[in-house]
Amino acid sequence: MKRIPIFGILVLLMPVAAFAQKSKIPTFSQYPAKVEKARAKAIDFKHSYGAGTFRTRLNNGLREGVNFAGHYIVVGWGCGTGCISGAVIDARNGRVYFPNAFHDIGVWYDDNGYTPEPVKYKKNSRLFVISGISGDQEERSDDNNIWGDYYYEWKGDGLNLIRFVPRKRTNEQ
Repeated sequence: MKRIPIFGILVLLMPVAAFAQKSKIPTFSQYPAKVEKARAKAIDFKHSYGAGTFRTRLNNGLREGVNFAGHYIVVGWGCGTGCISGAVIDARNGRVYFPNAFHDIGVWYDDNGYTPEPVKYKKNSRLFVISGISGDQEERSDDNNIWGDYYYEWKGDGLNLIRFVPRKRTNEQ
């Protein structure tokens, strides 16, 4: 008889534990990547649609070497006031990817300037963090609901959203 109430309590607590796990902020160590010494000889412009437009930035990034997810290179550039864009180069073969999330990112600013790190990533992790408005937000009519930290996992040729944590822009607080 004593087992039934204890079992019932455990069953009721399981969803609470699952919710608590989902609410945790992803960390770089949760998405490890083995760092390689991959070095493509050139950018693969033939198989990377749109890469020719950013030829100089991509070639410079390729020379700098791996800085993301084991064998990738993140390259970024400005696209106007409060806006950045970028691409991801596979250092094994020179192929270039343009993830939607990394296109026209809205970067917030306040009296102290722009956010210091609108994009965060590490050489030994597949986690990619955007602070501001992710480029894959098509409707931006109510910016206050989409400003925040976007946590993505790199999966071979794209960014998959893991978690979004909304927050207010500093100049509105």
